[in-house]
Amino acid sequence: MTLTGFSRLAFLTMATTAVLGLMALAVYGPLDTTSAAAQGPRNVTVMVGAGQDTAVVFGFFPATVRVRAGDTVTWRMNNDDLHTVTFMGGTRVEPQAGGVQDPLGPGGNLIPALVVPQPGGGPQDAMLNPQVAFPTRAPGAPVETYSGSGYVNSGIMEKVSPEPGAPPHDTFSLTFDTPGTYPYLSIILPDRMIGTIEVVPAGAVDVPDQAAIDAKANAEMAALLALVDVAKGQGQALARSEPGPGGSTFWFVRAGNSDFHSGDLRPHLMEFLPKDITIRAGDTVIWGSTLFHTASFVPTPPLPELVVPVPQPAGPPLLTINPLVATPAKPSAVFDPTQNFNSGLLGPIAPGGFSWALTFDRPGTFEYACLVHAQMGMKGTITVVPR
Repeated sequence: MTLTGFSRLAFLTMATTAVLGLMALAVYGPLDTTSAAAQGPRNVTVMVGAGQDTAVVFGFFPATVRVRAGDTVTWRMNNDDLHTVTFMGGTRVEPQAGGVQDPLGPGGNLIPALVVPQPGGGPQDAMLNPQVAFPTRAPGAPVETYSGSGYVNSGIMEKVSPEPGAPPHDTFSLTFDTPGTYPYLSIILPDRMIGTIEVVPAGAVDVPDQAAIDAKANAEMAALLALVDVAKGQGQALARSEPGPGGSTFWFVRAGNSDFHSGDLRPHLMEFLPKDITIRAGDTVIWGSTLFHTASFVPTPPLPELVVPVPQPAGPPLLTINPLVATPAKPSAVFDPTQNFNSGLLGPIAPGGFSWALTFDRPGTFEYACLVHAQMGMKGTITVVPR
């Protein structure tokens, strides 16, 4: 069988189209080829975070989404942690205003810091940055439209209600009207929560439908959640102790853990590893953290909240950081179950550093918690037996 020049061209065109279609299928699954005019502007959903309880993944799912100009993207909280959806759009923050390095921009390009000094407070008094904590969209206002420039922020999102009777702030929507590629991040974890929205012309047909977006998101989440299980196994297998002075022992506990081998910090286990340990009187426990955790012994419930709202005469409240959570407290050299012992925040750029130690000399079983993630189940016990 021979092919004419026309049929050869037609054959090559069909073959090329098929290859491109398979390439798109590998990334997104079936594409939405419905006429944009017939379909109209769409609303597609992107997941914020993954996992539940103590097994979490930091990220946007899928990490990259292609939409048409005129479409609206709605981000929905998908785990129990706190996040933001923030587009910087060429804006920058001055260092004196509490700026930190933008992981998406060139050196010296700053984004708003999550925590800033409290006005009129002491040197250790801090609060959540209002620029980060509150949304740029006023309550009841129409959905914002993003054209590629300017600062647009969801405010801090979470699945639970911030106060009794109030709805949870667990979704955020943004309409895109200009073709382009727009990176965004969560200011709470800007080094590991980064996403991209690719906007194509309104008439384009090679865009994924919601089913394809969900399939891609589920595949990305599953791969990272598997690493949380790996991190748990590693933390349990590598728990260690070493001899201390006078026949005592140093015990090492990880406050949270990520997979060592991949180096991927997005999957994170919100647990103490080991969660429950038995030691002898006179031994010392040393906690280490690479995220933001505390090791806190609170003799009288309830556990203190991380953020304490302080009403203002006008405008929103100041969201102050509770010093009972953030500041280290060690009222005596050895543990006393009648007093409050707290590591303070441990982790990168945390005032308490990366580690904290506490010596125990009273037999008994003592419960403790991470005051940042206690509601997710991040708790442990120390059982002390006589030497």
